[in-house]
Amino acid sequence: MRDAAGRETPAAERSRATSRRTPIVERVRGQAAGKRPAGGRSRAEAGAGRPAARPRPARRQRAPFVLLVVGLLCGGLVSLLLLNTMLAQDAITDATLRQEIAEARLQNEQIDQKYQLKTQPENIADLAEKQGYDRDWDEVNRLSSAGDQASRVDTER
Repeated sequence: MRDAAGRETPAAERSRATSRRTPIVERVRGQAAGKRPAGGRSRAEAGAGRPAARPRPARRQRAPFVLLVVGLLCGGLVSLLLLNTMLAQDAITDATLRQEIAEARLQNEQIDQKYQLKTQPENIADLAEKQGYDRDWDEVNRLSSAGDQASRVDTER
């Protein structure tokens, strides 16, 4: 159909365009229905270089894998939480033990200082006087390495 200027009407253009597309659509529909293409070869023979499309896996097959991954992630998270808790508990115990050790060392130093004060010569002399011992300035007591017997021998000579 043409108008007065000699051009085709839009309806005529559309019908001509659909008539051009019809053989391709029929060929594709024929292949989908299992018919052989125009070349006379089957789909397996024609598409030797192209692999056949595999059917998509069902969603039910993905669900166990997703649950496995989520379960592993949750298990890892829980184990990290427990590990962190145990480490924090050990850190508190460690700090408590360090404090107790520091206190014990301080007490040990205080006891050592008291012992050093009590063993000073003047403190020992004061304790001896309190117990009734007097200083003996009249006699000279010689000290020898052999003890009492050597001192007797020395006086006899």
